[in-house]
Amino acid sequence: MPEERTELSELKIYFLICLIVVLSTLIFFLPFILQTDTFLSIGFAEKGMQAVYRYWDGPLYVIVSKTFYCGESLLYSAARLYPGYFAAHFPLFPFTIMMLSFIGEFEAMIVAVVIFSCLSAVIFYKTVKEFRITTHPFLLTLFFCFFPLRWFLYRNIGASEPAFVFFCLTTLYFLKKDQLNYSLISASLATLTRVFGIILLPVIVLSLLIKKQLNWKNSLKCMIIPVSLLALFLYYYRSLGDFFAYLHVNSSYIHEPFQIMTTFVSSHFGELYAILVLVYALSAIALWERGEKEMALFIFCYLPVISLVAHADASRYMIPMAPFALMAFENFFPKNKTAYIFIILLAAIFSFIYAWTMIPTNLMPKDTFTAILDVIANAKK
Repeated sequence: MPEERTELSELKIYFLICLIVVLSTLIFFLPFILQTDTFLSIGFAEKGMQAVYRYWDGPLYVIVSKTFYCGESLLYSAARLYPGYFAAHFPLFPFTIMMLSFIGEFEAMIVAVVIFSCLSAVIFYKTVKEFRITTHPFLLTLFFCFFPLRWFLYRNIGASEPAFVFFCLTTLYFLKKDQLNYSLISASLATLTRVFGIILLPVIVLSLLIKKQLNWKNSLKCMIIPVSLLALFLYYYRSLGDFFAYLHVNSSYIHEPFQIMTTFVSSHFGELYAILVLVYALSAIALWERGEKEMALFIFCYLPVISLVAHADASRYMIPMAPFALMAFENFFPKNKTAYIFIILLAAIFSFIYAWTMIPTNLMPKDTFTAILDVIANAKK
């Protein structure tokens, strides 16, 4: 009987976490649903839910969900992009959109993001609670729902970050529990979500090496991660005629470490970038010192690779390290629950303001979006 009560109480917490994620998303959507010009003194140049749907790269994921990289489609010309460009948008998130598309393609995109955001929050809670990373697992999870601000934005628009974060968290959760098979499945799914999922291969191998579990059998099992990426690239070759289609889209962003600081000339950006790199490096060391080897290895492997990416949206690429950084610095959070809740509310306020003001800055042109909608609508006739 006590075990049943414990399971029920845990399910209630999972439900509450998901409810908070969903409610925060609905609050975020509220100004767009109401089509208001201003909301809490924030001006909205773009009104309606189409403003959310148009945020890059959401429409491109919808196109992949409709074409799955087929060589010819009117959607490509509507988006004014060549077919190979869509190789940069890996298939797992579009596949989820496709599975939910009976409610509408763009509605499915948002529902898929919310589902993965809920799952990310739940697995984050399970990780910090089961491995006793913090004395306040529920409160730390609520803080994670709103921080970093970039994470809050990308868990509310059409993006693959929530799915990728979920699979990274599950990979390390199962790795810590010595459930290698589940960990490798999660890592493979992460690799089919974003190319950086391949970084989980050295993370798992190094973890097995440290725990003296790296034998021939486990080494062969680990090959499922690169094989999944190889299979995707072979599919690109079959459908797009280009095995290296992904690289031909994004290879221009790869340079020597920290080159972004010299090419993106902005004193504010350079300082923020340096602070982020140092914070994540410190979090990896902190995790290692407290015995959380798997989390530390993830940042140790992920951060050097991200330092090679010369892209202005650096904070977005760093999002997958954020949940582990929160685990590293959980000792800095208040012990007093009232103070803790105040910090969560403050993070939530900042997140809403940030996300609302960011939406108009990165939208697909309205005429391009309209052309995509027309092609989708005509295909249904």
